[in-house]
Amino acid sequence: MAYLKQHKLHYAWIILGAACILNIVSRADSASFGVFIDPLVATFGWKRGDISFAYSLAFIIGLPAVVLMGWLGDRYGARMLMLGASILIGTGTVLLGTITELWHFYLFYGFFVGSLGHAAFSVLLPVIMTRWFYRNMGIALGLYWASQGLGPVIFAPLFRWMLETRGWQNTFMVIGVVVGLILAFFSLFIYNRPSDKGLTAYGAEDNPEKPPVPGAAVVAPVRLREILRQKTVWKLMSIHHIGCVAHAVILAHVVSMATFKGIPGLEAAGVLATIAGTSVISRFAFSVLAERLGGRTVLTVSLLGQSLPVIILFFATDAWAFYLFAVIFGLCYGGEMVGFPIINRQLFGAKAPLGSIYSFEMLGASTGMALGGWLGGGLFDMTGDYTWSLTASLVIGCLGLPLALALPRHKKAGP
Repeated sequence: MAYLKQHKLHYAWIILGAACILNIVSRADSASFGVFIDPLVATFGWKRGDISFAYSLAFIIGLPAVVLMGWLGDRYGARMLMLGASILIGTGTVLLGTITELWHFYLFYGFFVGSLGHAAFSVLLPVIMTRWFYRNMGIALGLYWASQGLGPVIFAPLFRWMLETRGWQNTFMVIGVVVGLILAFFSLFIYNRPSDKGLTAYGAEDNPEKPPVPGAAVVAPVRLREILRQKTVWKLMSIHHIGCVAHAVILAHVVSMATFKGIPGLEAAGVLATIAGTSVISRFAFSVLAERLGGRTVLTVSLLGQSLPVIILFFATDAWAFYLFAVIFGLCYGGEMVGFPIINRQLFGAKAPLGSIYSFEMLGASTGMALGGWLGGGLFDMTGDYTWSLTASLVIGCLGLPLALALPRHKKAGP
């Protein structure tokens, strides 16, 4: 702390740095799921729909964990929850290397890694960012969400290369141990609120709150029950669900879509990495825009931008077409998910139970990812082609547009 004070570095930036690393590493397995499908088909002969059900199962099992993590995080802090999640993700990843039956894959990926492990980081970290930054909150959230896009850039090609050169067991043993240690170490830097370290949020010292006028009524914090009576929170939850159904079809199956058209495995894994890499731009930009323009504009643009490029995949047969899609899709898909913590604070206020509100929206996201992940493989097994999977992604994504346009118009905060 003395070093930070001497160099005038607010601890909020340490929180941001640790959160970005946790965001990247906690998604090592889930962000790379698409590269597991072909090796599992080749090794065990399992159907693509059965394999992709593990992707869905992770989100289904994680539904109560998402709500529970938001509630526990609001009341007891995030650090111990994240340390426990670090153990689950590390252990689950190592155990993935031992699977011999399909139910093993469901258990270790769906329960350890994808649900209980991932829930702590996905729900708690974005809300913590909004508490630590009074000024530059959009930039801080933008950097945080941008880091999420780096996970598949790093791990999808790494997993594919190691699977092809080191085998299934050695790949997951090494990555599991390294991932678990990194997550546990950087979780130690996380504090729920600035007051936990005797600080104020970054920038709050320049905008001190005025003391209450003697005799004035004290404004009580907004209760979750009151928030859930508002239609807006259900619209946001539905938008997150629809958007996630649409892009989960792509994220879980785009590698297999490419290999199905004859693209080599490592080159196909690069398509997923390219989506993630270009999404870094939209994750940052749309977070900043959400603070300035509000959810109505940002969510409308992102839903439209992630849906229309799917048309390219109906005609893609060469690697360049898949990579063209990856760039265009990635530039917008990341924007669908990043603005919710900022939008919640704008619409419901800083005194609202933001962690719990966000956890309800994550219910929409989780059910969407579960449905979309399974839908892509299930429709392939029924038809022998990805045409209907792509149709589902395109149509469902567009269904979210009326809901986004029905959100309240953004009102700029007063000076």
